Amino acid sequence: MTITKSDISKDIALRLSISNKLSKTFFESFINIVIKSSRKDAVKIASFGTFLIKNTKVRVGRNPKTLESFEIKSVKKLNYYCSNKLKKTLNF
Repeated sequence: MTITKSDISKDIALRLSISNKLSKTFFESFINIVIKSSRKDAVKIASFGTFLIKNTKVRVGRNPKTLESFEIKSVKKLNYYCSNKLKKTLNF
């Protein structure tokens, strides 16, 4: 099941009895804060998890059809690590 940002903001609006526009603004602000803060250091949210930026290494990729090799550049990825408390809640 795929949940979009729009789905989450609509759910926030329903649960808090606020407008969809306000909940969308709230959710977008949360995401931007996590992204900007994680550039400096890990973002830890108690009982939820940790957001951390990791750099991938440069590696060799291949076209499976032609077997032609090429270099895949290093990129930054935002990783999420679930907290143990949330894992226990999800697994009952």
